[in-house]
Amino acid sequence: MKTKEQLYQGKTEKYSTKHGCIIITVITIAVCICLERPSAFAHGPDNMEFKYLYDKKDVKEAISLQPQTFKIGGLFSAYRHISIFPVPQDNAVGSNNMGNAITVISFPKGKIDYDKYFRHVDDLAGRGKYLPPITSDLIGFGQVRVFHLFDFKKKLHREYEIVFPVSQYIDNIAIADARRRHFLFEIESQKENPRNSFDVDKILQLVDLSCEKPVLIKKFKKEPGTVWTTTKDRVFLYQVFERQLLVLDMNLEPAHHPLEDVVKQYKDQLNPYKDEIGFSRIKPHPYLPFAVLHGGYEGSTFIGWAKDKDCRPHLLLLDSKEFSHSPDGKWVVYKTSHIGKSSQTYIMPVSEKYPHYLGSPILLSNNSFEPGQGAWTTNPTAFVGTVLDKIFRWDLENQDFPGKDKMSFHDYIVQEDLKKLTKEKRQGLGK
Repeated sequence: MKTKEQLYQGKTEKYSTKHGCIIITVITIAVCICLERPSAFAHGPDNMEFKYLYDKKDVKEAISLQPQTFKIGGLFSAYRHISIFPVPQDNAVGSNNMGNAITVISFPKGKIDYDKYFRHVDDLAGRGKYLPPITSDLIGFGQVRVFHLFDFKKKLHREYEIVFPVSQYIDNIAIADARRRHFLFEIESQKENPRNSFDVDKILQLVDLSCEKPVLIKKFKKEPGTVWTTTKDRVFLYQVFERQLLVLDMNLEPAHHPLEDVVKQYKDQLNPYKDEIGFSRIKPHPYLPFAVLHGGYEGSTFIGWAKDKDCRPHLLLLDSKEFSHSPDGKWVVYKTSHIGKSSQTYIMPVSEKYPHYLGSPILLSNNSFEPGQGAWTTNPTAFVGTVLDKIFRWDLENQDFPGKDKMSFHDYIVQEDLKKLTKEKRQGLGK
């Protein structure tokens, strides 16, 4: 067996585990292409020029983590392009379009298994607006104008009609209060005489689904050009062109969050019209004090609000979008956004040991997984993706690696990555 240092020195290792075959590869290249273009912060604090935290060279030389691959077979062999979403069950994801039921897809001992629930429910198939598990027993998702709520413990399904006119539909959903079954729905309404296809009204609705019928608690009108996301107790509404962040609590009342202060402080650098950072999505970490901004021309950006770390915005990766954190917060998956090229899927370790919390990219797949085609599992933490009639699974806990009896796979990756970054004197390390 090779030493752990060789994992980061252009070597190829093949490890076998009881869950299948895991291959970790380091792709070496002779010519390293680094991004040297100055960032938008040449005029910023201390008049310093910043580069991307991880550049093209880091992406091209990224180690790769190979998945277990399963072909959908048996009674389900006819299904293609299935949607998947997270479920409360361990080591499993769910699907609502493998027949008219909720199918829980699990991976016992490295194999694949299927269990069907709620067979009596009509019209479940199709895409949905999926949520993380609501509680240990509840899941739910929206479809066009309705919301489906499933209780595994009580074996109960309820269908709630959220909007009524055909000119309205559910654009997005978030959990506001799982205990009280309060949800946030973004409702898009078509105008009677729209100027163009983008001329629509969007409203956030706080809705109580604890009874047999939905109860509207409050409405909040979104201004045009505003994107929104949530943390565990806050709603972020970012006005892209005004570069302003409005913070509400889960009752849609005015509130505050440290991210608001950071965005206000660096407002001049968050300009989508100039050669500076522009973004249309905010992905806050579930536990640590930072967020990834993405959806702009510059790719993605790190921004933080910890008192003991550098909170200035830092360009993160050039081609990157659709970031998704693992339930334990130790990993984040993203896809590339190459213009005219096929997208890829990468994962980064997350740790407080990094100067900016985020470690070097690791290649998962030369495929990308659109919303509804990728989902996380718990116990163990794994990322699952679907393409055509195949299911791919990256187990991020049960791996063979040097010193596995002393540390987790996550901690091993972070340890070796920090050694590499320190040796290269990156991000303030090794000085």
